Amino acid sequence: MLKSHMAEESASTPEMLRTQAVRWQQEAAQVRVLAAKRPTTVLLGRGSSGNVCSFAAYLFALQTGRQPIEFRPWLTTQALPEADWRDAVVYAFSYSGKSTDIAASAEWLGARGALVVAISQAQANSDAHLLKPAQHLIHLGCGPEQAVPATKSVIAQLFVAAALAGYDISLAAEQCADCMVQIEAHDVPASLATFLAGARTVTWLARGPSLGGALEAALKMQESVGIPAFGYSTAEYLHGPIAAASPADRVVLFTASDEPMETKQAVAAALLARGVPFLCLGCAATPDAQLPLPYPEARWARTAILAYIAQRTCAVLAQRVGIDPDVHPALRKITQTL
Repeated sequence: MLKSHMAEESASTPEMLRTQAVRWQQEAAQVRVLAAKRPTTVLLGRGSSGNVCSFAAYLFALQTGRQPIEFRPWLTTQALPEADWRDAVVYAFSYSGKSTDIAASAEWLGARGALVVAISQAQANSDAHLLKPAQHLIHLGCGPEQAVPATKSVIAQLFVAAALAGYDISLAAEQCADCMVQIEAHDVPASLATFLAGARTVTWLARGPSLGGALEAALKMQESVGIPAFGYSTAEYLHGPIAAASPADRVVLFTASDEPMETKQAVAAALLARGVPFLCLGCAATPDAQLPLPYPEARWARTAILAYIAQRTCAVLAQRVGIDPDVHPALRKITQTL
């Protein structure tokens, strides 16, 4: 069977990181100067880009001590009292730049004084909806994506978000690229695909910034191989979701030795008690890691590793069961929300 576009596009991620990260860093630094006197951070995105926003919310909060606003586009459709957003910078994430509700929200916020920055693959001279209200554009430069499931563009957005939050991404990008090559060399996606095969549902658990990676991993399973999947913070899982887990399900815990171990151990014990098969992805120093992974030094950058592993695993699963992840009768690459 021929490899899918999804498989080929995700496989190109390490090279993208090596060639684009320095530019992302430079352009993000320019934007940060313009945004320096705007204490309110607003994050806009849907689907995979929305998961990037969840990741970015952690990073901005860790750097500034202020919780960013993950803006809900429905707000702009309501009759509201006039509001002043001149203290805000809006980071609008959209691979295509054609998500209508994201563009409409960016326009609404910009009209009320916000500085709007688009993070997109759309070219500056294109007719993409998002570029009209944007005062600035950071071009992803990740190349075209033909598969419906977003892959390399998600990783690109994660790194741009980190740079906008004030993190140095250059070394992390090189380390992540090296880790991804090692992950392929050790057939980690194939091993994980074998563990997940036949699952009724799959739950991905992670903490901190990597929650965005867990959410993205769940979305990839849903849209590429049609397996019901969920992403949760490890800290939230025992607050209800575990009650739905059974031996027919699979759980993937993504962790590292420098994260709180008590919660992970409590989740593992609860899963064992319920007979739910689970697998721990961690670094070589992580206790009980069934699939030890190479990790970049920066904790935030591990989110990209989780997203990459999920993308590659879904591509393997799809190929094994004869599903074409590039197309879906109910999905389109560009989703327009009315």
